[in-house]
Amino acid sequence: MKTLILKLLTLSALFLSLASCNTWEPVPDFDVEEVEGYRPIYATESQTEIKTLSVREIEDPGKIYVINDYLLLVDRLKGVHVFNNEDPENPENIGFIQITGSNDVAVRDNILYADQAMDLLAIDISNPENVKIASRVKGVFPFGVQYPQPQGVYFECPDPEKGLIVGWELTTLQSPKCYR
Repeated sequence: MKTLILKLLTLSALFLSLASCNTWEPVPDFDVEEVEGYRPIYATESQTEIKTLSVREIEDPGKIYVINDYLLLVDRLKGVHVFNNEDPENPENIGFIQITGSNDVAVRDNILYADQAMDLLAIDISNPENVKIASRVKGVFPFGVQYPQPQGVYFECPDPEKGLIVGWELTTLQSPKCYR
C-alpha cells in the first residue's frame, strides 16, 4: 500500500510540474515590417571548391592544430590558414585551404576532417600547400547550417536557387516569413 501511495504521489508531482511548465512557443507575428533576425550567407559552387589559396587575413579564428612541421588555424566559415611551424617562435603563414561553410575540423594521420554545410569532407593534407579531397560524404549533417543556430528567431527563408548556405548573419529584416 505504501508503494502504491508513493507511486501516486510521484506521478501527481510529475503531472503538476509538467502542467506548470510553458513548453509551447507563441506563434510569431508575421505581420512585422522590420525586425532583427538572420539572413543566410550563400556561396557559389566555385566558392565551395576545396583548394589551396595564397595567404590571406585571419578574420574569425577558431581551433589550432599542429601536425608535423605545420600549424593549422581554422578561420570559421572560410577555411584553414597554414603556417610553416619549423621555427615555433616564428611561424610563417604560407597559405590558406578554402573550405567555405566549415565550422569545425579535426586532424588525424594527415587527413583533415571538416564539415561543409551538410557534408563531411576528408582532405589529404600530407602536403598542405596542395591539398586533395580524399572523400566527401553528403548529407551527414542533415540540418547543417540550413537554419540559424538560435531558436525563437525570425530569419529570411532559404532560397536554394541562390547557392549553398554557409552561414547566417544577424541583421535587420524586412517582413520575414520564416521563424524558428
